[in-house]
Amino acid sequence: VHKYFLIPVLTFFAIICLIVFYFQYFYEDWKYGIIGENKEIVIPDICDDESNIKIISHSTDYIPNRSFKDNTDSSSNFQFHAVYLLPCEKEDRKFDVNKNIHYSLETINRWFLNKTKNQIISYDKTNEDIIDTTFLRVNKTMNWFTQFNSNQNNKQDASSKIENIILSNSSLFHNFDKKKFIVFFDGWEKRKSLFTEICGRSRYNGKVSVFYTNAKMKKTRSCTIDNINNTINDEFGESEGTILHEMLHTLGMPPKCANNLDSESIYHVKDSKDDILNKVSGSIYLDFNNDDYYKHNITDCADLSKSNYLISIP
Repeated sequence: VHKYFLIPVLTFFAIICLIVFYFQYFYEDWKYGIIGENKEIVIPDICDDESNIKIISHSTDYIPNRSFKDNTDSSSNFQFHAVYLLPCEKEDRKFDVNKNIHYSLETINRWFLNKTKNQIISYDKTNEDIIDTTFLRVNKTMNWFTQFNSNQNNKQDASSKIENIILSNSSLFHNFDKKKFIVFFDGWEKRKSLFTEICGRSRYNGKVSVFYTNAKMKKTRSCTIDNINNTINDEFGESEGTILHEMLHTLGMPPKCANNLDSESIYHVKDSKDDILNKVSGSIYLDFNNDDYYKHNITDCADLSKSNYLISIP
């Protein structure tokens, strides 16, 4: 076959493949343009991406067993407090009242106890021994949250905006100075590339960790493939691994004096891909070989086992 015939044929075939790939995996709403169904999301009037950030609620948000502020603490211990945060226009999937958040965090503690043998994470709980989860909705849409990714603006990306929402609303929480937060955000972060999705973020040695419970492109590699748990018996999955990974970062783990820091990703360890603080959030080890951040015996180096946010069980 003559090359001048092959080149345009192969080019045409490649273009068709790219179009099919795009419609199949990225532009999932193409079919609604064909069949005429209007799938456009209606933005409520209360949403306002231009004004100051405000905590709001829709009438449908008021349901039994939901807390819009931190319940009175049963102790003054250092604790992780859970928050279920929604953008203005997003559907309430009731991860708080349906106990999905409770189930995932309790699954994390079962995993943690299995690894440590005598320690668990200190959670803020109600008198009924349920994870105390505060429901928050803000007057900002997903477009506002995803205006930038962290490469474009690391002070205005989604996780930074979420962190600011928590820090600027300290009056909603008791013993704020003693609390760190795990925020279950029913949205996503703007991707850095087509094939990289961020499932969780946190500030190293900071106060706020974030887990994204939704995704824009659900057919590609997505955080929603393994979402938070539905029952107390569900296993420790990828989501729980990500949640714990981010929580440990807020505790300053791994410390900068660890033996096996990843030179390409300095907030992670590199000696085992199955370590929870490896950059891919492994699910087998809490400090592989105990030489980086848990009972590591490194002189003058922070040790997770001595954290105020852990509870020792006799």
